[in-house]
Amino acid sequence: MNQAAIEIRRPQYDFTDLPKYFFANNPLLSALFAALSLTFPEGERLFVHSVRLVRDQVTDPTLKQHIAGFIGQEAMHSQAHTHFNAQLTALGLNTAPIIKEEQQAAIWSKRYLSPKQQLAITCALEHFTAILAKYILEHPNLHNQIDSTARQLWLWHALEETEHKAVAFDVYQTTFADQNTRRLVMGIITTTFLSRMSYLTARLLWQDRKGRFELKQHAKAFVILGKIIKDLLPEYFAYYNTRFHPNQIDTDLLTHTWRQRLIDMQ
Repeated sequence: MNQAAIEIRRPQYDFTDLPKYFFANNPLLSALFAALSLTFPEGERLFVHSVRLVRDQVTDPTLKQHIAGFIGQEAMHSQAHTHFNAQLTALGLNTAPIIKEEQQAAIWSKRYLSPKQQLAITCALEHFTAILAKYILEHPNLHNQIDSTARQLWLWHALEETEHKAVAFDVYQTTFADQNTRRLVMGIITTTFLSRMSYLTARLLWQDRKGRFELKQHAKAFVILGKIIKDLLPEYFAYYNTRFHPNQIDTDLLTHTWRQRLIDMQ
């Protein structure tokens, strides 16, 4: 386990000037990242809940410290994306039904899924966010296309996802260590997560009477997304190895570099 402390940062962002097409001036990419953001507040709270369910079973002092850092970072992510989502609403997107659906899904999960299933879901989704965060940080040609009003939010979130990428996994290994369930849940989550993101992106894009017909922009977006998916597949499939651990995907230098960069940017 990485021994570095997980810092809880409390950045403040002003999204007042957020443009409608904040990602690459592209309707589809902006709708996709808007969809991701709309799922984050409730999703982050669910991640924290799943770890807290078994927190008292953890005895390792370092992991206990990491859990505290994980909870603090996720709480800040939830708060920041709630603020960001409010600006999406101000731009004219009908976000309330989506937020309500996310809340209902969280209630269902807490009521009907076991602690092991909930934590396995967290591990799977944390792996998705960790490898995507790593990709965003590593590719300036991608993150520089995010409008400056929102760029620091997404870079800060990406950095912290790489910092705490192993916490939920380590808690799962400490409390359950059931590799069959872990891998099975990843297969299920892959289907549900990708289908949900595709649906929400299309739903948000359809609200944009102009943007939904920008077919050339859509084609550009699919090229970009196709390359991202292709590049991420090896790291995604690594999760199915019974001996997998998130720290096998080395991000130490990346996180060290971006900690300083964000300080400089702020």
